[in-house]
Amino acid sequence: MGRNFTSFAITFVTGLAAILLFPYYVINPGVVIEDHLKIKDDCFACHTLGEGAVKDKCTGCHNLNAIGLMTTDGIDRKDKNIRSNTLHNSVPGIQCFDCHTEHNGLSRENATLKFRHDVLSGDTRKSCINCHTPEKPADEIHSILKEECSYCHYTGTWKPSHFKHSLLGDNLNECSRCHANMKPEDTLHKGLGNEIECVSCHNTDGWKPSTFDHSNYFRFDRNHPSNCASCHDMNRTLKTYTCYNCHEHTPSRIAKKHLKEGITDFENCVKCHKTGDKKETDGREDRRKRDDD
Repeated sequence: MGRNFTSFAITFVTGLAAILLFPYYVINPGVVIEDHLKIKDDCFACHTLGEGAVKDKCTGCHNLNAIGLMTTDGIDRKDKNIRSNTLHNSVPGIQCFDCHTEHNGLSRENATLKFRHDVLSGDTRKSCINCHTPEKPADEIHSILKEECSYCHYTGTWKPSHFKHSLLGDNLNECSRCHANMKPEDTLHKGLGNEIECVSCHNTDGWKPSTFDHSNYFRFDRNHPSNCASCHDMNRTLKTYTCYNCHEHTPSRIAKKHLKEGITDFENCVKCHKTGDKKETDGREDRRKRDDD
């Protein structure tokens, strides 16, 4: 019993002495970075018993307001890192070891960063551009958008996004700026000029079904087929039309026929003629009566 106690005592005293005299080699879990070598033998420069490497010990050398801008000796950095400064001043309520590790080797590059966006405050987490300005894509759609990345993207992963067309603002109806290469190759769409935007027939909720119903304006028949170019200028806009592209429709002929009937307002044909059927004319009697009055 006495021999065991003596052995234990010797071991304990020897171990304690080794810890006090050579802490770096006895309890150090690994090599510190080169900038920390001057305190490699002073564990308590960073650690507190029972608490680990507490933040107050870190900020004793690394002033939060100076991180990324100045060295721990108070010298201005030539390669200022504004992003790092912004980030560190946005997370005052967490411990440094929540993101940083040490004892991984002389190079800082060996450290493991465990940063998570959820440690940021709500306002900072939504202001992605404060840290990620260089990463903003230079494509057409991102050059239009002025809103924060968080409107479409998540902090966990860049893709997929949950893009909303309403974010485009005044550019909402300029579909061709982003979808120029997605124009269908069918006869109808190939005949449309570049000035005619998709919103003439479609909306941003879904490409199909089309929201445009031509029968609300004019119903096609065998003498009036669905050939847009017959009535519309395909290089301008589908909002305007003319009935004078066919052989029997001339301004003088139309004027003569309508004036004979007492109709003087005959410039907007489809207001009365919803179809090519001569017997199906909306509002003709009302118009004649109004003209007579």
